[in-house]
Order: sequence, then C-alpha cells, then structure tokens
Amino acid sequence: MCSAAMGFSIREATAADNEALLELEGSSPLDLGDAELILDRSPDYFACLSLQEDARVMVAEEGGRLVGVCAAARHQVSLLGEPRALLYIQKGRTRPEFQQRRISTMLIWALMESWRVRGMAFDSAYWFISADNMVSLSAVQRGGVPLWPNKVHLVDVDTGTGRRAGVPAVRLESDRAREVVALLNRTHAGKELFAPYTEERLQARLGRIPEYGWQNWWGIEGRAGRLVAVAGLLDLGRWWRIKRRLKASGEETTSSAAAVFDFAYAEGGEQQMTELLYDLLGVAASWGRDHLSICLDPEDGLYPFLPAGARASVIMRFLAAGIPVPSADEVGCIYLDPAYL
Repeated sequence: MCSAAMGFSIREATAADNEALLELEGSSPLDLGDAELILDRSPDYFACLSLQEDARVMVAEEGGRLVGVCAAARHQVSLLGEPRALLYIQKGRTRPEFQQRRISTMLIWALMESWRVRGMAFDSAYWFISADNMVSLSAVQRGGVPLWPNKVHLVDVDTGTGRRAGVPAVRLESDRAREVVALLNRTHAGKELFAPYTEERLQARLGRIPEYGWQNWWGIEGRAGRLVAVAGLLDLGRWWRIKRRLKASGEETTSSAAAVFDFAYAEGGEQQMTELLYDLLGVAASWGRDHLSICLDPEDGLYPFLPAGARASVIMRFLAAGIPVPSADEVGCIYLDPAYL
C-alpha cells in the first residue's frame, strides 16, 4: 500500500523488520507528562502479539527507514450485552519528527482495510490508552472516537513485599480444565470485553506459545479438593522491560513484571484468590521480576482484597469507535485481557 503523495509507503510488517521495529520503539517514547516511557521488547518485537487470536502489524517506511508502526488484533467479545467482532488498536509509535504527518491515521486505515479485503468484518475498533498519555488520547478523540466513562487499572505489587502465602498453592494440569473453565466463566460473567470460555477455547489459548501453558497455572483447593481460586502467570519480563525517564532530571529506571494473565475464583472466594496472589508473588520473585501485575476495573469485586501495597501504576482509559457512549450505569466492569494490552 503506497502513500506516495505523503512521502512514505505503508505495508504489513514481517519478521525481517524485527530489529528496525525495536529501534523505532526505542526512538519513539510515550509522552506521559512529566515522564517518558519506553517498552524494550528485545529480542523479539512480535512476541508480545503471539497470544492474540488474530493480530497483524503495519509499518510506515520512508527511504527504507521505518518511521511509524501500529498493530491491531481482531477478536470476538461481548460489549454492552451484544457479541461483537472488535479490532483492538495497539502499539502505535511514530518518530517524533514525523508526528505531524498523519502517519498513525494512515496505519490504522491500512490495518482496518487488511481485514476488510479478507472478508473479515468487524463492528468497531477500540483503544486502551494511559490516562497520562494526553498526546495519544487527544489524537484519537480528534479522530472522532469518544472517551468512555470506564477505567481499568494496571495494578502492581512489589515482589519484595515480604508477606508469605498462608495457603499453599497446587500446580494445575489439563485434567482440571473443566473446573478452571467454570471458575473463569463465573468470575467474569457479564463483564465488558469478556468472551465465555469452553475447554477447547482455553486449550487453544494455552497452546499458542510454549511460555504460557498448564505449567504456568496454580490453584488453591477447598473442601474435597475442589478448586476455589486459580490463576495463570506469564513471565512478561522475558518479553519486555519498562524504561521510565523523568524529563526534569533525566533519571531513568527499568523494571520488569510477571503478569496474572488469567484468574478466577469461586463465589465468596476473594480471600482465597488473594492468598493465591501471595503465592504468585513468590514465583515472580524467583523469576527475578520486580513486581506482580494484574489488570482490574476499580469496581471489580476483587479490588478491595488485593495484597497490601498494591498500587495502580497505570490507569487505562477506554475508547471505542462507532458505538454511542453509555452512561456509567449502563456499562459493566471491563475485563482487560492482558493479551490485548
């Protein structure tokens, strides 16, 4: 796809672009007001997309040099009580000197067209953007995409918290899939952007990459050995590190996390879920990670039970195109699948 009149061309990215994409991201930090944020995805830029059901990446190129990138993923979820095919728009970056040339807009159009030409319709596109990222929030809203009332918190718990779990966790295997599916569907029923699981769908999720399978799942058993809390933990630090640079002082810190990629618990099992999170803190520490992360709507029932010291490190705002913005009373808690973050 060419945009010769604009001075650059747009095409789908390939594995051969890996090094150039890593360099582009490092050269295009996110502006978070008093700080800049860089996600170091080395050695594999594309690894972070591998858990998404149907993702692709478009790049903008000028003179053989990548000047912009944007990715999207198509998936089937529920929103406002209706099943919908949605495109999640993500990982947009443009070199600072090219940011007034509508490159991001052209990349998004190219991504949408790439599904249309394959006969794969979608109902809407949506974004999760940090509340501190006013540049990106303003750009998307100028394009006519409204801000919804919802927020989702990326909650971090430091692995050095010191508290030991009071209940030992057990490792899970595929023979517990039916129990896990029932707990997942109970815990997240009615949440926006959640699609109910079947055993087949869960197995497909756990078969996409070798780094996230049943070996990454733990649970806590209750009476008669039935599971009352479960979680899958992914070592995100293998895929990316977060570099934060303060603009005023130039001070830079780097951190890495293990993420609670899936979680569920029985009715009234919030305390058992918290005990499991303390178990996972120990696993994250053994992996050399700085903190354990979990995505939660602040209205989620688990939020008040989170481990001591839990803090919202990032507040994400939700935007969706082509759907009238509901009132806060009309929309449920948002389920943010970390695979789509």
